[in-house]
Amino acid sequence: MPHKVFPNGITTDLPTGDALNWHTLSPARIVLVLMGSTDDPALGQWLDEARQMLLTHFVVSPQLAASRPFVGADDVTSCDFVETAESTSLPQVVTFMQQWWRKCDVLLVDLTQPLIPLLDVVRLRHAANTYDIEGEVGAVTPAYSEGDRTVAGFDYDRASGSWAEAGPTRTDYGQAAIPRYVLTSGVHGFYLTHGMMDRIIVDAVALAPLATSGQLAHLVMQGWKQNWRTLAFTPVVLPVSNVRAPEMTVSQREWLTHRPVVDESGHRRVIFVLNATSISGGIRTVFEQANGLTRRGFSVEIWSLEGAPTWTDLLVPVRQFRSYYDLMVALRNEQAIKVATWWETGQVVWLASVNDGVPVQFVQEFETWFYPDDAIARAAVVSSYRREFAYLTTADFQLDELRAVGVDPTLIPVGYEAEYYRPLPDVPRRDDTVLAIGRSFFQKNFAMTHRAWSSLGEARPRLLLFGGEPTIVDDERSDYVTTPDNFTVNRLYNEATCFVQTSRHEGFSLPIIEAMAAGCPVIATDSHGNRGFCHDEVNCLMVDQEDDANLARAIERLMGDPALQERLRVAGLETAAKFTWATIFDELEHFYLRL
Repeated sequence: MPHKVFPNGITTDLPTGDALNWHTLSPARIVLVLMGSTDDPALGQWLDEARQMLLTHFVVSPQLAASRPFVGADDVTSCDFVETAESTSLPQVVTFMQQWWRKCDVLLVDLTQPLIPLLDVVRLRHAANTYDIEGEVGAVTPAYSEGDRTVAGFDYDRASGSWAEAGPTRTDYGQAAIPRYVLTSGVHGFYLTHGMMDRIIVDAVALAPLATSGQLAHLVMQGWKQNWRTLAFTPVVLPVSNVRAPEMTVSQREWLTHRPVVDESGHRRVIFVLNATSISGGIRTVFEQANGLTRRGFSVEIWSLEGAPTWTDLLVPVRQFRSYYDLMVALRNEQAIKVATWWETGQVVWLASVNDGVPVQFVQEFETWFYPDDAIARAAVVSSYRREFAYLTTADFQLDELRAVGVDPTLIPVGYEAEYYRPLPDVPRRDDTVLAIGRSFFQKNFAMTHRAWSSLGEARPRLLLFGGEPTIVDDERSDYVTTPDNFTVNRLYNEATCFVQTSRHEGFSLPIIEAMAAGCPVIATDSHGNRGFCHDEVNCLMVDQEDDANLARAIERLMGDPALQERLRVAGLETAAKFTWATIFDELEHFYLRL
């Protein structure tokens, strides 16, 4: 996978050539702890090449030290605490390193597994030292393969309370090839930096009864508690005889599940994390949720890379940060429910919730749709969807999409503000006006609406548009209302003969619900997110994507049939009544209270 860095810090493969160059220019001794034994005839050559390539010192068991490849070697230390990959004492390994090799990194090698290619060791070392620009990576683990099965680390599965394999999913985007942070690790190929060893607290007495894998899990946990991250550098895949998820230790379970999220007054805290606060339907939904939860007694904040909005009223404070990294560092000190609202904020919220708080992904739209021509970006999106999150989504279509990549969300639809969107009896409805949102974003596919309307020629009705792009249509029969407020939009819905929306894809399609709530008949395409409430010939007219001729016929039919308009108006009002915020907030409050 080509090298690419995203604004939230997710980075694809680090080029092998860069790793070799860096390793050559930054030589340092690596201590290899060789556990178990092997009769692989290639061992001697592997040891010699490791000495040259890695400036290696070997730490081995007394039995291994007495075997042929090691006898008489001056770069070998025999230690009683080194045994097999399940009986080696890691606290004693750490003590030994601090005593004799404090400025050296260490690699754990299980000799019962295939020998690790030395180039992969170089790549692990390079990742440990360069992957995070702030230098918080303290340990690196590879991915593992067993036959045709590849495991890209392990997630904490919030639903089952156990470790779960990360890897290919039912709908796979190649996300397993993207490096990812992990909260536990396998033993073989585990690379530990001297910086992390110097600073973590290792309780040798408490760890003594545990197998090596349990000790390593504790070491990884202690690292995270002091903001030393463990990275699964998944471009390095080591073949092993058996891949199994580590056992959950008592201390890990306490660490991952004891998460207070209330303030000193007993109010449940919720922090929504946004990349922006500018005008959009998705951001408006987040603000509505923030205001609604505040009214119900939650302590709510907005954290964003942009400041407080000027286009809407907020009941909650907005904290602005210069970068995702700055936001993450501040957020990880907060005991709160932390809500990612866009895939880029997912990694930020996850990192900020490792030790404190509960991470939530609020998915209004599965963001792979935003990158139709960028497979790497789609893989990065899916790599941010982790089992440690609690998931909330807005439409049935997203349920299926998210389950196909291994997560199981709660479905709570979007609501609309009934105080704004409602019939206005004193506003006469025109019989010659098609209303639409005039926006050029490719997913909205306004071009289809424009083409179908234009095809009606001299018979075309008035086209009334609203939004933030007033020059999108230049026609004597078209008017544009720029950035109207909610009251003005509702008046437009009440004046128009019908509302047309021809999106290719929507996470929910709230404008359709708002139009129905105002009694405006609707013509729409199947945009996926609207499948749960748009029913052809029942409460709207549906046309196929890119079928301009059928859309033109639907406009003509609806404009010329007052009885059809009335039937769709009545059914639309009944549909909209199910989606008022008052109804939705009962479900939303329950969701946040049970976390």
